[in-house]
Amino acid sequence: MEPYNQHTIFENGEGQVIGRYAEQEFANWLVANRMVFTYSGPDKGSVDFDVNGFTIDVKCKQRNVEAQLDHDAHVNWYQKKFAVQIYVFCSYWKQAEQLQWMGWIGKKEFWKQARRVEAGQLDGTFQEKKDSGKLKYSELRPMPELIECLEGIT
Repeated sequence: MEPYNQHTIFENGEGQVIGRYAEQEFANWLVANRMVFTYSGPDKGSVDFDVNGFTIDVKCKQRNVEAQLDHDAHVNWYQKKFAVQIYVFCSYWKQAEQLQWMGWIGKKEFWKQARRVEAGQLDGTFQEKKDSGKLKYSELRPMPELIECLEGIT
C-alpha cells in the first residue's frame, strides 16, 4: 500500500489503516449518541467530520502499549492552519487490538496550551518526525462533554 499523502509517516500504509479505523469507530460513537454528521475523511482534506456545524479532525496514534494519561496528544505544526475546530484523540493499542478514546479539545485551546517540539528532537526515546504541538492526554476534555458541546449545551 502506498503512503496516503506526503505527510504519512508509515510507508506501508499502516497509519492510514489505523486512522480510517479510528474514523469509523468515531462515526459509530456519533451514531450511538444520536448525532447527525457528515463524513469527509476519505477526501484527504483537513476535516474528517462535520457535526452541527462543528468541524472535527480525529487523531489516532498507534502504540505498542496501553495508552496512559501522561502520554501525548500530538498534532503536526503544519496542521495549525487547517480549518478544523475540534480535535478528537484516540490511541490504538496494537497488541490488544484495542482503540482507546483519550478525549477531545478545541483547536484554539490545543494550540494555546500545547508545547512545541521540533523535528529531530528527542522526547524520551522517541525522535520527533515533524515540528509538532503536544499536550498530555490528561489535559483533554472527556468524551461525554463532546456530545454536550456538539448539541450546544456547553
